[in-house]
Amino acid sequence: MSAVRRYVKIPLYVAITAVAVQLLVGVASLVTSAPAMAQAYPARPITLVVPFPPGGPTDASARIVAKGLGTRLGQQILVDNRPGAGGTVAPAGVVRAAPDGYTLLWAGTSSLAMGPALYRKLAYDPISSFTPISLVVRSPHLLVGRSDLPARDIKELVAQAKSMPGKFTYGSAGAGSSTHLTGELFKATFGISILHVGYKGGAPAVTDLLGKQIDMLFDAVPALLPHIKAGTMKAYAVTGTKRSPLLPDVPTVSEALGSDFDAYSWFGLVAPAGAPPEIVNKLVVELRAALADKEVHDQLAQAGFEVLGTSQEVYAETIATELRKWTAVVKSAGITTD
Repeated sequence: MSAVRRYVKIPLYVAITAVAVQLLVGVASLVTSAPAMAQAYPARPITLVVPFPPGGPTDASARIVAKGLGTRLGQQILVDNRPGAGGTVAPAGVVRAAPDGYTLLWAGTSSLAMGPALYRKLAYDPISSFTPISLVVRSPHLLVGRSDLPARDIKELVAQAKSMPGKFTYGSAGAGSSTHLTGELFKATFGISILHVGYKGGAPAVTDLLGKQIDMLFDAVPALLPHIKAGTMKAYAVTGTKRSPLLPDVPTVSEALGSDFDAYSWFGLVAPAGAPPEIVNKLVVELRAALADKEVHDQLAQAGFEVLGTSQEVYAETIATELRKWTAVVKSAGITTD
């Protein structure tokens, strides 16, 4: 028998239907791949890089959030402290990490606004190098003075400082720190001349204020609260837009002086640029749920933080606005660090 090649005629509508089915299957797999990726994330522990040493308010807030968010995600979030250069060392390392959601940065004022305003040569750009996830918390500073200062309130303090230019001193945690720049913003806003004294950290500055070696300083409310209650220093005003629940009788700077003034230390989550949107969205949703947990919320509030949990868009806008603000302060004060 000769080999005869047989051809089977397939109706045209059957062939078209088969091709259509294959296309639909392909499209369906593309559509479902993003949710599947989000559902699978996280499949291993996440690293949260913190730009300051263990023990301070930055580290404390990061650990509270890491625990709450990790519980929601079903994975441990490991805190990795990488201090240095005013909070700019940690971001420089995070930008080199894979943008897969497994390396996040506890990014705040120092890292994304003040540091870039101070240092001209950084290994990252605060806007383009990161994917904002959420602005999580913020905390105002408290302006305090020596217990024996004659000024009874901040109005009298400003009036006395204006009458004696260069005679008053204020301490900070160091040149370029948030407490230093808050002091410079205060000086520029109200047209007063007070001398800056920088220390290696906030604790030595507090010690010298208690010893009456300096006249005033800005610092976190919780750090100063025991001294206020003990009567060893005077509380004049908080630098936020509303009073601190920890010191409800102390006015804001704006409230007391009738001027638009605010200065916060704020922190949020960012990922390296290019993080998948489905992973970022999952982090936003689970973070909000974690912050709504009463235990997490109360722990942050007791540490002096206002709990926010904003959208990506609000955080991105905050970063840009704060960068412009503190760049202007640094330029006006003529501060140089490199």
